[in-house]
Amino acid sequence: MNNTLQRNPRRWVLIGLLAAAVLAMLALGGCAPQQAAETPTPTKTKVPTFTPAPPTATPTEIPPTATPVPTATAAPTLAPTATPEPPTPEPTAVPPTATRRPVAAQPAPKPVQPTAPAPAPAPVAADPCANIGGDGCKFRVTGGPSFGENGGQELKLQLMFQHGGIDGGQPQGSYFVVLEKDGQRLPVSDSVRSIALDSSQGTLGRYNYEFSLGADKLPGNTVTGNYTLWVLDGNGERDSRNVTFSVPPSNGLIWIKFDQA
Repeated sequence: MNNTLQRNPRRWVLIGLLAAAVLAMLALGGCAPQQAAETPTPTKTKVPTFTPAPPTATPTEIPPTATPVPTATAAPTLAPTATPEPPTPEPTAVPPTATRRPVAAQPAPKPVQPTAPAPAPAPVAADPCANIGGDGCKFRVTGGPSFGENGGQELKLQLMFQHGGIDGGQPQGSYFVVLEKDGQRLPVSDSVRSIALDSSQGTLGRYNYEFSLGADKLPGNTVTGNYTLWVLDGNGERDSRNVTFSVPPSNGLIWIKFDQA
């Protein structure tokens, strides 16, 4: 309780005031003047019991306390703080990248050249013996052409016409030739014919027909050139296919053997 009174002094003051009021009332009742009167038989009068009312807490006015006006306090001036520089990031090691080896450039494909059309085959010369009646072209070359040195002053033909199936090569008569040099027909006489059943031995071989033309009667006045020759029979009909040859310089002697076997 002491702790309560110490904590609440107002209650203590109220209790003191109430006690003082009670004592005052009792004093006033005992001091009143007595009057002469018949003395009544004293009757015991019950004194009413006074139950004091519990003290009512009277609020004590508390003088207002002056509220101090807040004084503006100057904020302390702080020295500017240097802003630390952000840390420099450490360079991150980049793993080495495998270096690709340069790929050799592929050579550009060569443009396909248009294929030239194949040249048309040269027309086959008509077989001069194809339309010959009778036994056709009987003679074919079996020896030569061969060439001999003669100084080149003349073109000399030594030809052998034979039948190889008779007596091992029987000379055949009445045959002669047509001769061209560089496409130009030469003046070979048809009066000179091969000799039947007889032949002569020459430096290049046996022969039974011989004919000569001077160089002055040849194109270019020389024996050198390209020649074409074929055989005619006694009736002047072709009896062999063309024989072509080239005569070297100074080699005007020509030998050919024809056989009809």
